[in-house]
Amino acid sequence: MDLKQVADDFKENGLAVVKGFASAEECEAMRDEMRKICADLKADEIHCFETESANNHYFMNSGDKIRFFFDPAAFDADKKLKNSAFTSKVGHALHTHPGVFHDLVTAPKTKEVLRAINLKKVCVPQSMYIFKQAKFGSAVPPHQDSTFLHTSPTQTVVGLWLALEDATEDNGCLWFIPGSHKPYKDESKREKLDHAFMNRVPSSDGSFKTEYRLGTSKEYYESCDYTWVPAQVRKGDLVLIHDMVHHKSLPNHSNKSRNIYAWHLFESSEASWDNWLQYPEGKTFMEFETQ
Repeated sequence: MDLKQVADDFKENGLAVVKGFASAEECEAMRDEMRKICADLKADEIHCFETESANNHYFMNSGDKIRFFFDPAAFDADKKLKNSAFTSKVGHALHTHPGVFHDLVTAPKTKEVLRAINLKKVCVPQSMYIFKQAKFGSAVPPHQDSTFLHTSPTQTVVGLWLALEDATEDNGCLWFIPGSHKPYKDESKREKLDHAFMNRVPSSDGSFKTEYRLGTSKEYYESCDYTWVPAQVRKGDLVLIHDMVHHKSLPNHSNKSRNIYAWHLFESSEASWDNWLQYPEGKTFMEFETQ
């Protein structure tokens, strides 16, 4: 692994690729484990997943659980599931259970990558398995991870995105705007409220919901001269995503799926967390040092 180049790319572009990070055997072990998890899917766990729609109890309380979400296109006009095979994602606590997902998040080689981008002590609030089904996977609209995962007083969230299959332009690879993380790199939480932002707020009945406000970052980039670049990667490659970089993925109309495993973490020694995703009282996020 050329981690100096990875660190340079991450700093300059907001996205970097660690080639050959996971072996083919590791990737297949994760896919096999997910097949076992999905075999236990129950009817009351069928919920639609949309990136910008999260106001439901099932989603809001998924932080410390393994829950199932389906692509909007998997439902008919009456909101009934047309095919139970079309799972969109499973999250958000895969990494907290003993097994292949946990082992990768805490592996020495993962810590080595984190040290290369100057992370010393990290919390891992969430992980997810995303399927991007063949001929069925919907687009993910342009967004910044900082909209949904923000820390204060500074942004320290990093996304790690492992390709369990080749990700190409045909089957819905990531696209990003190189350098688009830079205008907001040093913003405090108060300043970032001018940009897209989702937070957890209490309801009158004692439950919680999400509050989403559309900020100015979309308008900013619509007024600038920029280019979306595809991040095509091979099976086993690991993508590092800066929380401020603008990225998206297109629909998968191909005959090949695009399975990935992703998790997010933040530098716990320098930031606090008050996002929509919270554990019940008495539970804490996974935390470890990278040394």
